[in-house]
Order: sequence, then structure tokens, then C-alpha cells
Amino acid sequence: MRLNSLLVFLPGLFASVILAGGSFQPTCLVRPDHLQLRLPHDGFKWAEGEQPNGECKGVPAKKWLRQRSGSFSLFVSADGPSGSGRYWKVTIGVAKSEESKPTRAICLVTSTLGWRTLQQWKKAPLAWLEDVDDDGKAEVVIWNSFPIRKDASMAEYGLMAWVYRVDSENSLALEWNLSRKMAKKIAETYRSSLDSTASYSRPLRAEAAEALERFVDKRCSMQPKGNGLAHRLNSLDIR
Repeated sequence: MRLNSLLVFLPGLFASVILAGGSFQPTCLVRPDHLQLRLPHDGFKWAEGEQPNGECKGVPAKKWLRQRSGSFSLFVSADGPSGSGRYWKVTIGVAKSEESKPTRAICLVTSTLGWRTLQQWKKAPLAWLEDVDDDGKAEVVIWNSFPIRKDASMAEYGLMAWVYRVDSENSLALEWNLSRKMAKKIAETYRSSLDSTASYSRPLRAEAAEALERFVDKRCSMQPKGNGLAHRLNSLDIR
């Protein structure tokens, strides 16, 4: 009786999976920490979901990177990398174009541990502010790392860049298409040869490129990484 019930149930289960849009896809190795970055009503505060790590406070004028984004100015200060995890404290502010500095900003911590496998990027330092789609409006770029393999060692991480666009003077939203554009460029860099690449790192670079390409081509499903995003991720078509 139980076997008959199971045989009736399984076809329905597989049909549901197919209709759901391919839930059998592997989980993406690359995952954002934030879908939206909300600025506080006043002052400098840690971004929602971040564990406070020291003070989130004003930045000296000379340490701000500034670019225009429509009627607003974007400000970023990236302090790092520090420690073996290559940690960065990133401060992000938005101000009206006529203002010389932001009076409201958020702080977050990210890691570029994946630089160990990437090793170079456009023969220049990593950019935290960039006009990714060449529309004359800058976006914030948050670099972070992802494990290439299960139980990855510190040498087995890849690098990814998430792009955030100003959607109001109070927040920035994750831009999926531009993040995929960055992922594609990073994957191409991983696929390129490096004279200094040690033989042991070549398979890692290929695996990192494959993980990024799965995200670019929507061949993996996005699962929440943390920071209380489960309900928001599940409600969005982000694959």
C-alpha cells in the first residue's frame, strides 16, 4: 500500500520541481551579504545584519573616494586589507551633489581572501566605486570572497564583486545584471594565464571561473548567505 502511494506521489513531486523552475540546480557558491544597503536617518552606523567591529565613524576628507551618480554623490572609504583574511572595513555614504561630504553613512566588513587565487585585476587596485555600465552614473562595488571547495582552506577562495546602485538618497540596491557583468569579467581573468601562477593554483582558478560562470548563466540557485536575508531572497526572482 505504501509503495503504491509512493509511486503515485513521486511523479507529482518531479512535476512540481520542474514547474518550480529547476530546483535541482546546484546552489551558487557566490552569494551576496546584502540585497539592500539602507542609510541611517543620521550619523554613521553599521549596516543592517553586520556585527559591529569597532566604531563606525566619520572619515577624513582625503580618504573618501567620490563619484557622481545622477543627482547624488557616492562616497566610499575602504580601509584594508588587514590580517590573514584580507579584511576591509568599507564605509559608504550618499549625499546630494552639492554637498562636500556625507553626513550619513554605513559601515560593513568584507574580505578579499580570494585575491590569493585571482592575483591581478586590470593591472590596477580593486575599485570600490565604478561606472560599471558606462551610463555616466557610478555604482558601489563590494568585493567579497567565496569558498571554491567544501571545507575550503584559506588558499581555496575565489573573488567576486557585487554592484550596488543608488535607488534613493536613503539606500542602495543590489544590481543583479551588473553583478553578473562583473562576475563574467572576473571569470575571464581567472581563465587567463598568469606567468606567476603556481601549478597547484591552476585547478583552483578554473573552479573559481566555473562557479562565477554558473552564476552569470543562471545555472545555479541563489540561497541566503546570512544577515537575515532568507525571506527576502526567497521572494525574489534572482537566479
